[in-house]
Amino acid sequence: MARLGLAGPQNKEAMLRDWVRRRLGSVDHELRVARVARTLFGLSRRWHGLGAAESRLLALAALVHDVGRAGGENKHEQRGARMILESRWLALETVERRHLAYLTRYHKGRVPEVWRDGILDRDEDDAVALRIVLGLLRAADSLDSRSLGAPQLVMGVRGGGRGRRLLAINGYGGDIAEAEVVYGRRKKFRLLEEALACRVEIAWCGAKSLALAS
Repeated sequence: MARLGLAGPQNKEAMLRDWVRRRLGSVDHELRVARVARTLFGLSRRWHGLGAAESRLLALAALVHDVGRAGGENKHEQRGARMILESRWLALETVERRHLAYLTRYHKGRVPEVWRDGILDRDEDDAVALRIVLGLLRAADSLDSRSLGAPQLVMGVRGGGRGRRLLAINGYGGDIAEAEVVYGRRKKFRLLEEALACRVEIAWCGAKSLALAS
């Protein structure tokens, strides 16, 4: 992947967090998605082989992926990408800005084939690595919600080769049937499953049961 130039990552995270908070009023969902994304990244490291630069990029993308909601839910992924590309306030390098715009634009909806996204540059960007990062972001976003209370997650991996499984046990304190609809959207896991040749499996239980088990 092209060099991200992420000197002082804590300052950069703080900058993006403040930028998003001023537009959305809260970054609670974004911070939860970042935590889940980091966990997914670490658990599947032996499958994807990505490093620290991609892990930092994933965390930054989690912070900005929904910023377009400042203008409403409809097409917020497109709006958010434009905001990132056009903002003069954000102190981002050109390559880094482009990567964050790409991840924001396609965290929701159909993901185009490689080099048909209209954002990435063939000479500077590792499109394969970015698709893995995008798959992790989409999966993490699907495992949290703005509309329901945050779930309690226990995650792990098992198997190898064609038997790879990424497991998430979701403990939720409300209506589990409702949670299954919100958190179990299979289409948000497909890109990750394709990129890592794995299967994402989700099990459900009450939050109290998960607390007792852990």
